[in-house]
Amino acid sequence: MDLALRIVSLAGLALLLAACASGPAYVPPPAAISVSSVPQAASAAASEDAYSRAILQAVNTERSGRGIAPLGFSSQLQRAAAIHSADMAARGFVGDFNPDAQGPDERVKAVWPEFKGSVGENISVNEGVLANESSTSPDVLAAAIVQRWAATLQMRKNMRNAAFTLGGIGITRSGDKIFVTGVFAAP
Repeated sequence: MDLALRIVSLAGLALLLAACASGPAYVPPPAAISVSSVPQAASAAASEDAYSRAILQAVNTERSGRGIAPLGFSSQLQRAAAIHSADMAARGFVGDFNPDAQGPDERVKAVWPEFKGSVGENISVNEGVLANESSTSPDVLAAAIVQRWAATLQMRKNMRNAAFTLGGIGITRSGDKIFVTGVFAAP
């Protein structure tokens, strides 16, 4: 009996030591945020215009139709959105992650370092008549963009997320295309 107790005690001690020796799980450090890879022209594109205001208003109309509070305008989110739109146009890609693997979180933190909340992002690339500034009013473009976003599950969720309280829209025109990014956040 005494021997059995010693064996069980030693086995328990061995398990305890093994658990302590493994230490905490490895957590890789966060990726560095590179702002040098985005186009310099993005700074100029980061100003709010009638089109970005109309799209944010259309998003808020979509939200209010479902009893969700409107998004407040955020110049930081608008700048992050404008930088992404300019980056997509300059480097010829479309997606939430740029060729450097930076996503919405990294872009928001690059322009708003103290930001600690959650982020959602919607994108749209439009060609043809919708991209023609001289023939498309801000309200017509806004309605088309929000209709496209509402037809896509994840973008619809982003627009209708009641936790998001701030938003910003960035637009870049390039040739016959218009790149639109909407960034929504819960700070």
